[in-house]
Amino acid sequence: MSQIGVGVIGVGIFGENHARLYAQDPRTDLVGLCDLDLSRAESLAAELRVPFCTDSAGALLDREDIQAVSIATPDFAHTELAMMAIERGKHVLCEKPLATEAGEARRVARAADEAGVTLMVDFHNRFNPPYLQAKAQIDEGSIGKPQLIHMRLSDTLYVPTGMLSWAGKSSVAWFLGSHCIDLVRWLTGAEVVRAYSKAGTGVLTRRGVDTPDFFVSTLELSDGTVAVVENCWILGDSAPAVVEFRAQIVGSEGHINVGVFPHQVVTVSSGDEHRALDVLAVQSSHGRLTGFAIESIRHFVDVLSGEAELLVTGQDGVEATRVVCAIEESVRVGSPVELTDAWP
Repeated sequence: MSQIGVGVIGVGIFGENHARLYAQDPRTDLVGLCDLDLSRAESLAAELRVPFCTDSAGALLDREDIQAVSIATPDFAHTELAMMAIERGKHVLCEKPLATEAGEARRVARAADEAGVTLMVDFHNRFNPPYLQAKAQIDEGSIGKPQLIHMRLSDTLYVPTGMLSWAGKSSVAWFLGSHCIDLVRWLTGAEVVRAYSKAGTGVLTRRGVDTPDFFVSTLELSDGTVAVVENCWILGDSAPAVVEFRAQIVGSEGHINVGVFPHQVVTVSSGDEHRALDVLAVQSSHGRLTGFAIESIRHFVDVLSGEAELLVTGQDGVEATRVVCAIEESVRVGSPVELTDAWP
């Protein structure tokens, strides 16, 4: 089988992982990189020996030797790039969220369906070993029917104030909450039908980042399950890890506790510096990229190669966007919001 020509749009914090996987996988030919910061793209292209580099998404997408693209731009900058790619007949792996408006998410998903191209949203926690184990236990009936899910995914202040230059144009609900919403849907197999959320502000705005500090959301699902989702962007920077992720799934006959602290398995201390190394999400094993955040990208290649059925669809992206929009609306109006406009 001939190699699949691929390109990556956005080679920042996470887009670099896409590029490295494509450069390494024998089934793909990494043809081009695109980033508004051209020097960043050129530096990575030189390292990975990528022949084409540009700051124009259109120039990359117009290449006939590219059949698929990863879109790894900021949260708010996915929709139009995905539409441009789909209109040119490219398969798309889009970082979450698919869009930050429900109508826009539907537009992308419908366009992909009509064009007959693969659209995958990179909800990589579906490949996260602890959650794979939890899903298997639920499906086996080990805890009976899920009744209550309490999930917390939060970051330290460093993420919105240091890591992300664009945090003020997004929120922790989009950046982290969308992961939790997708996990809740996937674990239960049910849809969110009602959302009630409260948000807090002040800490980040005082630091010049105009976005909420946290969201606490109660989600009612179509099968009767209730999920409480907490997402916070103001954990102290002295925390042992940048990310805190935990969940409890209570069923009619038992419960599951999930504590995902990949950054705390290996820590390095030297002088005043204390670093936690990630050993679950992205890791190099004797030169081969591994980890659940890599496996989701590899799954996209598996699908395009005809070796797997798509596990995360455009519809999954639409549903996550719908729920985050309902959360934001609930905060705005101060009351629960019904999700009645089901897709398609």
